[in-house]
Amino acid sequence: MTEKKYSALGHTGNSALDAMLKSRHVDNDMQTRPDYAPESKPEYEKQDIVSEIDDNLSLNSLNTETQLNSREFYNGNYSDNVNDVNPKPAKKTGKKSGKASKKSTKNNKKGKKIAIGVGSVAAALCLATVGYTYLYPNIHFGVKAGTVEIGSMTLDEAQKEIDKSNVLDDAELPIEIYQTEYKINAAEVADGLDSENSAQNAYNSTRTGGFFSRIANTVKALFGAGESPLSVNVNSQALSAKLSEISTEALTEPVDPFWTVEGDYLVVDKGSEGVSFDTDKLYTQVENRIKNMDFSTLEVDVETTEQNPIDVQYIYDNAQTQAKNATVDKTDGTTILPSVDGVKFDLETAKEIIGDGSEQTYKIPIERTPADVTAEQLAQVLFRDTLASTSTKLDSSNKSRTNNVRLASQFINGTILNPGDEFSYNNVVGERTVSRGFQTAGAYSNGQVIEDVGGGVCQPSSTIYMAVLRADLEVTERHNHSLTVSYTPLGEDATVSWGGPDFRFKNNTDYPVKILAWQEGNAMYVKILGTKTTDKVVKTNTEVTETINYETVEKVDSSLSPGQKETSQSGITGYKTVTYKIITENGQTTTVKANTSYYKSRDKIVLVGPAATPEQSSSSNTSTGNTETTENTETPAVSENTDPEAE
Repeated sequence: MTEKKYSALGHTGNSALDAMLKSRHVDNDMQTRPDYAPESKPEYEKQDIVSEIDDNLSLNSLNTETQLNSREFYNGNYSDNVNDVNPKPAKKTGKKSGKASKKSTKNNKKGKKIAIGVGSVAAALCLATVGYTYLYPNIHFGVKAGTVEIGSMTLDEAQKEIDKSNVLDDAELPIEIYQTEYKINAAEVADGLDSENSAQNAYNSTRTGGFFSRIANTVKALFGAGESPLSVNVNSQALSAKLSEISTEALTEPVDPFWTVEGDYLVVDKGSEGVSFDTDKLYTQVENRIKNMDFSTLEVDVETTEQNPIDVQYIYDNAQTQAKNATVDKTDGTTILPSVDGVKFDLETAKEIIGDGSEQTYKIPIERTPADVTAEQLAQVLFRDTLASTSTKLDSSNKSRTNNVRLASQFINGTILNPGDEFSYNNVVGERTVSRGFQTAGAYSNGQVIEDVGGGVCQPSSTIYMAVLRADLEVTERHNHSLTVSYTPLGEDATVSWGGPDFRFKNNTDYPVKILAWQEGNAMYVKILGTKTTDKVVKTNTEVTETINYETVEKVDSSLSPGQKETSQSGITGYKTVTYKIITENGQTTTVKANTSYYKSRDKIVLVGPAATPEQSSSSNTSTGNTETTENTETPAVSENTDPEAE
């Protein structure tokens, strides 16, 4: 649709108004402008529909006044001559009252002229406004899409103007959740402006509603109140991710009172309430705000859960600590964790300071005890020394058992114990199962040699125990085997079983220790690294307090010939022992009891054939030569292949 041009001589777009103006046209150059008409026509740099309306109104007012001035009554005679500016005066009556009556008539005529002029102006203005409201083809003047000025544009022009705008770049939606403000950048969660819908909404903003509503909206737009909201395409995935990030921080559980050591004070914080809110509702609210470019602060309705009150006695019992030396991060074995000073304070003083617990934080004076080993000191001596090194023999030709020893060593190798940490063999090695790589090998069970998954894993535990004794670490759990083993001296073995006996010890030094364990060739090795602070040397000595001899038991075996004997189980001697640690340090030697052990004896079992019958005896006596009956002394060896594992 092409834009119509309306002249100042009556072409307003309304046929009735055009006809009236045409009939009353007077040459503007020949007439004198009335007092109430504008002195001069406004000058505009750009002619638009508003200026045309002003021009039409001015001309209409002038024409109406000119016509009224040219149509006057003189002594009852009406003159239509608009050029007759000096009509003949009426005859004098000679009466004074006649003069007054003539003056009054002139005043009334002048008032009527003014009223008619004002009415004409108002009518013209109304007609012009109605015409502009209903007939103007483009977006009405003054209309904006958000902050983008698109008045007088076509829909296509407005859409392009919106597309090139950058109104989203700096737009942020503030969200207030429990006294904390979060901000969402509109550009980060939107796929851009919906320019087509935004332009159409702006166009429709002055074209919807009833007659008076449309006119009012059009007029308001001319005075700067014609803003139509921009439409935004929201990226649901980006918005969900942003709100999830905010919710992770804003949704909180109640935080109970806690404390920190700062300088010479114990700072007690009363904690905070838990905060919860409807995340689905928040998503909908934010989505609508961004779609409509509404960036006023969004206050989120929350529910709170109170935290526990400050318990001074609990803080007193738990905040006071002994000094703790610097340690090493056990996950990488290199990162140094700082030391912690000891803390001590007076209970009554703390109660007086905290009082009713209404404040957020309190400062309680403390007495600090520095740690013996700082992070700087530890970094210089970490794992510097070998505290102990041991090895035990094995038969590498026994593949299954060697596999179990090697696998257990791999689980143990590299284990780090900070000061005070406890080592548990079962926890470190874990359950011995086929799925974890363990195989079936010889083991002890209730004094008998059996085949069991994981047979042989007592050799690593025993080898570590030997090293722990020589490193003078604190043993917290150790069990000797039910029968003696060949790979350790008496009193220096340690049996283990999943779900049963365990081997445990603590690092009772001031520095971290690391356990190295590996199987190589016909031996299994253990080395304990740490930091020596003295020239301590530890040796072991085991005393046998009782020897328990085994007995020989004969059992008849019908499968054997009469008088034939065969050993089915070798005898094992039992012992009761006491093991000592001989510690030499700074030139002084002390003896410390390490353990007592009890190894059971095992009977020797000899199988014999049944007694001979008379016929067998007679046959034997008549045979030529003598047949010597000897005892079969070939018995299964009780060696490292039959590790006393009670699994």
